[in-house]
Amino acid sequence: MRSFDDSRVFKLWYYHISHGELLIRSIKSADHAKNIDIIFIDVTYIDLPRSLINLRIEEAEEGDVLYIRGKTGKDVEREKITVLSSDDKRYFVVAFRVKVDENELDMFELPFSKQY
Repeated sequence: MRSFDDSRVFKLWYYHISHGELLIRSIKSADHAKNIDIIFIDVTYIDLPRSLINLRIEEAEEGDVLYIRGKTGKDVEREKITVLSSDDKRYFVVAFRVKVDENELDMFELPFSKQY
């Protein structure tokens, strides 16, 4: 995953438990012509607040892997751990795939029908 750093406000927008789909979205506005979506597929663990500001996506470190192992009781591959840093606090999502997408979808339109 490419590095990501943005000062917009992102919100935990949607989670579908049976499909493991998670969407974190910064909606388009007068200042921003497009949404920014962070799309997770096959989610197995979430540790997030409702809103994230000054968001950075970082690679997991060894300590993060140990933290997730302690929380889940399972070994998790480092590549499946996404670290979301917001105002110097670290949050985690464990998922098979993550993608950042800019789009012009309506506020409640979901991006999951696209091929990711």
